[in-house]
Order: sequence, then C-alpha cells, then structure tokens
Amino acid sequence: MSSAVGPRGPRPPTVPPPMQELPDLSHLTEEERNIIMAVMDRQKEEEEKEEAMLKCVVRDMAKPAACKTPRNAENQPHQPSPRLHQQFESYKEQVRKIGEEARRYQGEHKDDAPTCGICHKTKFADGCGHLCSYCRTKFCARCGGRVSLRSNNEDKVVMW
Repeated sequence: MSSAVGPRGPRPPTVPPPMQELPDLSHLTEEERNIIMAVMDRQKEEEEKEEAMLKCVVRDMAKPAACKTPRNAENQPHQPSPRLHQQFESYKEQVRKIGEEARRYQGEHKDDAPTCGICHKTKFADGCGHLCSYCRTKFCARCGGRVSLRSNNEDKVVMW
C-alpha cells in the first residue's frame, strides 16, 4: 500500500536548481536594466555579508573557552564600527528631540491638545471631542469607554 507521498511520509525537499547568473534583460530599457542590476548587486553583497557572518560565528564557536576570557579581551579592545556609532548617534538625537517635544507639550493645558489624550491618533476640529470631568483630558468617542480612574482600582468608566 503506497501513496503519492511515499510509505514513510513526504519526500525531503530537493535543492532548487541554481539561478542563472543574469536573467534576460534585453526587453527592458537601459534605466530599468541599471535598476535591476543595482538590486542584484546589493543582493549579492548582502549574501556575502551573511556568509561572512556565519563563518565568523562558526569560527568563534570552534574557539576554546580560554580564548574568550576577559584577560584576552583587554589585549584586543573591541572597536565599534563607524556605521554602528553613527546609528547610535542618530538614535540619541531622535530620543533627545522626542524628549524636548514632550517637555514643550507639558506646558499646554490638556483640553487645548488637538488630538485624543488617550490614543493620540484622533484629531479634533474646534469644539469636538469629549472632556473628562475628572482629569480634564479631551478624548475621542472610541476611547471614551476606556478611560480609567486615577485610583488603584482598574475600573473603566466614561466621564462625559
């Protein structure tokens, strides 16, 4: 009794045939060919980086534990890559901007804010939105049922 998948389950996946080095691009314009070639070059670079990283991981795993001691780390200090340092600096700058923006909005009255004080997504036109009689926060109709009191109990109430 045999089936289409075999007596012991499905066949193992076969290795797909290797892709052609370059596909036929003769029907494309020169600009389109350049774009596709640039994408293929980037893909090849990424694959090479990935292979290099995997080789490094395998090589590091093969090293004895004595090679990874802090004593040896002092002899060869790890220098972060310039790209990583640049990403970190841009992240710090973004956090700084967000902090400054938050400080600016702290001075505003809560009912002057043009967006919902709970979800921060819904924008209000003049005179729209509900104002909580407890905390004076303006909120939209979707968030009205989810306003919680400031006390320790988590009762959700609507304060219209």
